[in-house]
Amino acid sequence: MNVKDEEQTLDILRAFDKCGFKGAILFDVPSTQFVRVNLMMLRGLSQERGLPGIFISVDRPHQYMTHLLTMHKIKSEQLVYLDVISRFSADFKVASANVSYIDGPFRIDHLTMAMNEWMKSGNGKTFSTGNCSYAIIDNLSTLLTYNSFNSVQTFLLNFLQTLHSSENMIIPLMIDSEKSGRLYETARTMCKVEIRMKDLLPEELPDITPKMTIGIDSTKR
Repeated sequence: MNVKDEEQTLDILRAFDKCGFKGAILFDVPSTQFVRVNLMMLRGLSQERGLPGIFISVDRPHQYMTHLLTMHKIKSEQLVYLDVISRFSADFKVASANVSYIDGPFRIDHLTMAMNEWMKSGNGKTFSTGNCSYAIIDNLSTLLTYNSFNSVQTFLLNFLQTLHSSENMIIPLMIDSEKSGRLYETARTMCKVEIRMKDLLPEELPDITPKMTIGIDSTKR
């Protein structure tokens, strides 16, 4: 990560701080920057703050993110992966990680139930939502490829309700408002804060707007 990425990582953390580091927060991010913003979030939450969390892979196998974290020397010992897509992917990169698998993104209603069971049991691992500080889905819009809009909407509602039982968990939801407008507007009703990142240049995130002076625009709903 370059110096600008490191500065923007701190901007994101300051935005989380202003939200009290809890609850669902909607990020309007250009889809071309999803991976980059995921990486910055994990650097900030896992390494800079040393917080335990869940990374849910529905777009790319979890090995993709573990590879990036290793490449950028980002510490992630307390990160648990919930991988929904690996068994349906041709990507077989090998990487060491604390990971559990769920059988596919095609029945999102089953995914919600499986996640609930996994979170209760920890799948044999020392993990519970009670000691988890954040949960990130790599690309929520990907679920629309496999499911109806209504199914994804119901999943999102159930997902947030499940995690809201843990009072001190932050749940960033990244959606591209231009490419997935309907899903974005739906998520907007479920989030207490909206953070907009404008698509300027591939190497840059947005300029400061008047409403927030930390590099991103946050609007309480």
